[in-house]
Amino acid sequence: MATKSLPAALQQALEYHVEQSDIMHDEELDGIMQRLNKLNESVERARALIHKRRAERGES
Repeated sequence: MATKSLPAALQQALEYHVEQSDIMHDEELDGIMQRLNKLNESVERARALIHKRRAERGES
């Protein structure tokens, strides 16, 4: 089952609030989004490693 990571969910929530004009798209938001993107990449690498190790052991 593929689920969205917390950083990805936070990015989506921030994008929604920008679209709704609840928050402004500014440099601070850009920095937050960049850090969330980097964190999400780390989460995805860890998730892939976990799946690989489970497959090697024959777990599902």
